[in-house]
Amino acid sequence: LGRGRTSVCYVFLLMGGSCPSLFPLVRSECHFSNGTQRIRMLERHFFDRQELLYFDSDRGKFVAVAELGEPEVKRANQDKDVLRSEMADVDRFCRVSYEIVDPFFQARRVQPKVKITPTDNIESSPHNTLLICTVGSFFPAGIEIKWFRNGKEEPKVWTTDLIRNGDWTFHIEVMLETKPERGDVYTCQVEHASFEGPVTVKWEPQSDSARSKMWTGIVGIVLGLVFGATGLALYLKNKKGELVGKMFPRVLFVLERKYLFSTKALLSPLILLRTE
Repeated sequence: LGRGRTSVCYVFLLMGGSCPSLFPLVRSECHFSNGTQRIRMLERHFFDRQELLYFDSDRGKFVAVAELGEPEVKRANQDKDVLRSEMADVDRFCRVSYEIVDPFFQARRVQPKVKITPTDNIESSPHNTLLICTVGSFFPAGIEIKWFRNGKEEPKVWTTDLIRNGDWTFHIEVMLETKPERGDVYTCQVEHASFEGPVTVKWEPQSDSARSKMWTGIVGIVLGLVFGATGLALYLKNKKGELVGKMFPRVLFVLERKYLFSTKALLSPLILLRTE
């Protein structure tokens, strides 16, 4: 089934390159349920970046995906030795691999990072606020997230699919649409294997006066930075002018003497510059 040329493709990948499109590629997948109680192995065969066929251990045979793979599937399914070898890979490859990596997965714990983000601009409900509880960078995948309002659980929430970050961690968001009132306390509660107990993050709606003070403070800081930068620029400009004034008299004096008897047109501006 092209294993010889596939090995060459693996060498390309290990060297940091990309696999040439005309090389065959074999990808083996092990799917586990309840540990190793149920194992399904899929051995997928690609050529020219197109999947042609795969072996399914649950069915005990090869299955064609594309018309080009049908002759190979027919030949392989008639070879009992090939089928027995593929079925033996369930234990020889999948079960052994599980026993190697399982201790790592069992011991690995990465605590979630939790934050709440309020969003006021909701097209369907302009007067409501959408609270987004973002839980990211955690492992293992099992996690429970709840929203509470003043200590009472909110049942109507929206949850995104569990997203794989690509670095052995996961990411998920749980959203609550609500109409906050003054004095309300919203809590996002997260339970995860990396925590000894539930972890909570709270959010409280700001009053109009508090929000006004906050924006006043922000505007004040921005204006302070603008005027400070302007003052610093003027100070540096004056310093630069003084430095130029100290350096140029000698230069102008030389120029003045150089052109003193050649032309008076150049003498006047030079004297004027020097006297300033």
